[in-house]
Amino acid sequence: MSKKLLLPLLDILPGSNKKVIDTSSQLPENILKMLDQQPKDTVDTLVLSNGDVWRYFDVTKSIFDHPYLQNKNVFLQTLGYNNTKISNKCWEISYPIWYWSRKKSLSQFKAKSVGLKYGVSCLNNKDNYHRIILGYHLYKNNLLDGIIFSQNIVNDAYSIHRIAQDAEALNLIDFNEYKKLLPIRYNEPNDPNLNFATDHSIFHDAYTKAYCNIVTESECEEYPYEKNINLPTVTEKSYKPFLAGQVPIMLAARGHIAYFKSLGFEMMEDLLPINYDQMTVLQKINAIILVILKGNKFIEDFYFSHLKEIQHNYELVNSDKIEKLMLQNIKNIL
Repeated sequence: MSKKLLLPLLDILPGSNKKVIDTSSQLPENILKMLDQQPKDTVDTLVLSNGDVWRYFDVTKSIFDHPYLQNKNVFLQTLGYNNTKISNKCWEISYPIWYWSRKKSLSQFKAKSVGLKYGVSCLNNKDNYHRIILGYHLYKNNLLDGIIFSQNIVNDAYSIHRIAQDAEALNLIDFNEYKKLLPIRYNEPNDPNLNFATDHSIFHDAYTKAYCNIVTESECEEYPYEKNINLPTVTEKSYKPFLAGQVPIMLAARGHIAYFKSLGFEMMEDLLPINYDQMTVLQKINAIILVILKGNKFIEDFYFSHLKEIQHNYELVNSDKIEKLMLQNIKNIL
């Protein structure tokens, strides 16, 4: 993680001698080992920075109790939604670092053209469970040809194999037929050499040639889903529809939509069932499929009936208001 992205946060935290330890992708035992190896120093404020989802809620306090952290102001930076004081000198803070690295536009908002070929887009690189299950349901409902969709396979495709094993329990009939289609790649007409755009810039067809974008966040819930463990995280995928002037559909943890509403974004919840934000991930996937089944014309009409909200989001995400609000929310708990 670039320390530069953390500078606005470091500026508002207390203490005169501050230190950052990157805990991204580290298991709790590895974090504790990292703390064991820290030299004696005069640090008074420590940031445990995290660029991934924080899933170790049950051991957070044990990490804060480590001897190296005693008598220090300690901040666990997450990509989640809440700012919480854990103890007298320990806090968990919401600081979605990738928001600071977004590329803002100076151009005035311009509505998309009437009659676009695609109503919906959804790009997926890493093959996470919820992304694979969404793709399967799009396939079973014959929707893949009518949207801009991609599902890459990375590394050992563990999640795909695990879902194949669990297909009967998850009621994924003929899942192996969908599995044979993977990877599914979308080749932009103006770039026949493109296999998969890993950075998914907002100049990709998925953002310029579709009215609505399905955001499949990096995490939703712990799999298998009956555990019902929420994994709140905000990555760059969540704010790209705002930058691209699209209707967002969030396939993310419970409370994701409420978080963006708290920042001032219009989430156009009338597109989805009441209480969608608090549904489980499998319920959300079913709700998304029902929306897409209404057809591209329905999505297009919804888009043009919500231009005021879409423009508001575009102007908000291209301003510096959200950064200021995020930092103020952190200040408020200090």
